[in-house]
Amino acid sequence: MEPSNNHKPQANNQKQSLTNYAKYSAFAFQMIGVFVALSLGGNWVDQQLNLKFPYFTLLGLFIALSTIFYSLYAITNKNSKNNQE
Repeated sequence: MEPSNNHKPQANNQKQSLTNYAKYSAFAFQMIGVFVALSLGGNWVDQQLNLKFPYFTLLGLFIALSTIFYSLYAITNKNSKNNQE
């Protein structure tokens, strides 16, 4: 009776899922960091210029959201190409 190699594919799947978990967790923290940094930076500029309307805060939020959505698109597009191969 030969020993079965059923554990190897399961170990590879578990390793891949841990890798994906780490990659997406890091991406989530990067998204939070970009969002907070740009919104607080815009708020600081608004306060320094004594603006009544938060132009730079809104600009920072727009840039942060644009960057986040572009990064998310790039990651999902890359993953879908890797899954097709």
